[in-house]
Amino acid sequence: GVLYFIALVMTTNKRQTTAAKSVKSGIIAGLNKGHKTTPRAAKLSRKARLGIAKPKLRAVKAVIGELCGLTPLEKRVTEMLRVGKEKRALKFINKRLGNITAAKKKRAKVEEALRQAATKKK
Repeated sequence: GVLYFIALVMTTNKRQTTAAKSVKSGIIAGLNKGHKTTPRAAKLSRKARLGIAKPKLRAVKAVIGELCGLTPLEKRVTEMLRVGKEKRALKFINKRLGNITAAKKKRAKVEEALRQAATKKK
């Protein structure tokens, strides 16, 4: 019960991974006391699987993005990045989205779009 809960560590991408546990020695006392067991990977929980993007949804979003172009938020961020206001752009996206992790991802996406546009022009 409690030991299993301690062994699970939530990572930044909200997937459950087992922490590095010490190998049991098979001896009754000491730091690594306990019965020798083979470590097994924990199954992904239902909640952790919710965050994983489905391939079909990813493809649909990509097609819609290509057809419609940039959103008004992305257009505004593009202008900020062209001027060289990276931090201001991040703060702006963070205020709109309400999450710094999502804001960083969005800024990276817009920066990548700018890079691709620059390579297409050449």
